[in-house]
Amino acid sequence: MALQAAKSLRLPPLPTVRDLINLYGLRARKQLSQNFLLDPRITDKIVRVAGGKNFGGGHVCEVGPGPGPITRSIINAGVAKVIVIEKDARFLPTLQVTL
Repeated sequence: MALQAAKSLRLPPLPTVRDLINLYGLRARKQLSQNFLLDPRITDKIVRVAGGKNFGGGHVCEVGPGPGPITRSIINAGVAKVIVIEKDARFLPTLQVTL
């Protein structure tokens, strides 16, 4: 009975990366070579080209995820675990929402 109830439970969707950037007032810093890719079609394609079809429950380490758009595409590719390494602490709240 509990399993059936859990299957029918729907969580609200995550806020978009653009919404999180606006919420936390984030701006890309040129001195850190930051650039935000906000189109999920592009980030999904990047993950596919990087072998996303072969992730199959594996572990992925992403360096410099920023606000997390590629991280979301990696998670959607079906990995078991994502490890992110981010130098800029401004992005911690956005990553905590995503992960």
